Amino acid sequence: MKNLFLIFSFITLSMLGVSAIEAQTNSSTTSTQVVPINWKRFSNSIKNSQDISQSRQILANSARYNLSWIPKTFKLDDQNGLYEINHYDENGIRPAACVSYGLAVALQCAKLNDKELGLSRDEAFKQISMLIKGVAVGYRTNRTDGKGWGNSWQTAFWATMVGQGAWMVWDKLDSETQKMVQNIIVSEADRFITPEYKVPYWTSPDGHVNTPGDTKAEENAWNSTVLQVAIAMMPHHPSVEKWKNICSELMISAFSLKRDLQNNKIVDGKPVKDWLNGFNVSDEGAVINHNIIHPDYTVTISMNARAVLAQSLAGESVAQAAQWNAPFIYRSLEEHVWPSPPYKSPGGTMYTPGKAELYYPQGTDWSKFRFDIYYLADVNAHFLGWDKGLKYKATDWMRIRASRILEMQSRHSDGHMFTHEEFPTYPGCEQMVVWQTGDAYLLFWLKAHHAIKL
Repeated sequence: MKNLFLIFSFITLSMLGVSAIEAQTNSSTTSTQVVPINWKRFSNSIKNSQDISQSRQILANSARYNLSWIPKTFKLDDQNGLYEINHYDENGIRPAACVSYGLAVALQCAKLNDKELGLSRDEAFKQISMLIKGVAVGYRTNRTDGKGWGNSWQTAFWATMVGQGAWMVWDKLDSETQKMVQNIIVSEADRFITPEYKVPYWTSPDGHVNTPGDTKAEENAWNSTVLQVAIAMMPHHPSVEKWKNICSELMISAFSLKRDLQNNKIVDGKPVKDWLNGFNVSDEGAVINHNIIHPDYTVTISMNARAVLAQSLAGESVAQAAQWNAPFIYRSLEEHVWPSPPYKSPGGTMYTPGKAELYYPQGTDWSKFRFDIYYLADVNAHFLGWDKGLKYKATDWMRIRASRILEMQSRHSDGHMFTHEEFPTYPGCEQMVVWQTGDAYLLFWLKAHHAIKL
């Protein structure tokens, strides 16, 4: 029977463009490395508050929409137990990966029921598993046809999403999918510990601007996320110390300021200045991307903070670098005034007192309705103490934005957030919502279980 199973596995994976022998060889060093989440550490229920209930409802609405989105978007390969993903670019892989993660939080932590999901929990778990398998089969080192995604711009973040989602539903995945997911995480994490890799910077120590109009803050932060997940999933892997080192370097560099080049504070074992070879954030605490001062990219401090989620699920302490400069940057959203002129009328602070809306000093090329990303930043600031000394607390902003998101979702029977006119510039906007609101709820959930070790 065992031989028949191996033959069947080989034929099945080969039909998908994957060599079973290669997959088993490539993942043999990691197949026993993943330590599943010990869900027994967490109780089945938590004490609800209005804030937690709102967070859960936001996630439930987005989860319901995205569960209906999956079969409408991907063709089901019933024979091989997966959803086919035929495009290996950002619009093909990233939305599916984000949904895999967000729905895992919704099922495992929020414990959404059949009515909330719009289908049975068993069917929802099945959909996630088949989506994860579809993403995993498409990864370049899980294939022999020379196609697939991986080892390029932003793919580390896509790996993070599918990897963390898979880790959270690990017992629902077949062994081949588990091995392919491990292969993704190890391959993407190992990219950053090769001698050829150099951490990029917007500005060099000598003041030379390497990438005018496009800092490397978000890029370094999203690259760190796959290392965060690799460290949490595989704490005994031979490369874990190297992963930890480059992860800290990426997180510190992501939101580094010019003044940090002389900073002697010890973070994760050595002075900040010794981690750095440049900086990525303006003196005011803003991130410049797409040639504008961009609030949307400024709050990607939440990507560094994802280390809190990954390490807390593993029962480990969080690296100090995960919050480097986050309090300063968060405070700048509320406190730094951008005068008009030269900035757009009416001028002011990015966070507008009493309103969910943001002030964009130089406009935005995405959407002015991205309240989900600011909601997550506010939840992080609330739990991690980034709002100390501020006139308006993170909870004030968080509640305003939670109410606005729920109001937007209530307009649509399927629970999605945006109208087309509100966010026409990115096709995966609703899949971003389930990731962002999944992160927010998971933070509430971990805090309620006293599971965060800073």
